[in-house]
Amino acid sequence: MKKVALSFALLTSFLYSDVVEIRSFESDLFSKDGNRLKKIEFSLLFDGRDLKENRHKIIDALNIVISSFYIEDLFTSTGKERFKTLITKYLSKKYSVDIDDIFIQRFKIKNSGVNVDVFIDALKKEGFCKQKSSMSKNFDDIDLR
Repeated sequence: MKKVALSFALLTSFLYSDVVEIRSFESDLFSKDGNRLKKIEFSLLFDGRDLKENRHKIIDALNIVISSFYIEDLFTSTGKERFKTLITKYLSKKYSVDIDDIFIQRFKIKNSGVNVDVFIDALKKEGFCKQKSSMSKNFDDIDLR
């Protein structure tokens, strides 16, 4: 009788469970190796309840949580487990979305990366970035009381 009840409970939980696949999610992450951005691509499976109607919340959580990691941290088993734990907690706390499991299908670096210093220098040459001295002059006249 216990086996029948256990089987029924498992079957019921599977019937109310959703699986959402996020394919080819891309993000730029900083590397610990000197101000370099590296593009990663990964695919994940989420298992939980009411996930199909909350897909946009899952993608938002991915964008927010992934930005708190260095690329090197995500390529360790500890880093991947921490990443999955943080996504689960974030979705639960922020959106009340319950995740039972996250499965990493694929995780890879797409290119060698962009040196952020070179990018900032190019922006400065085009006049998009102000020097610190000119920025501080803009804030000297503001009364912060």
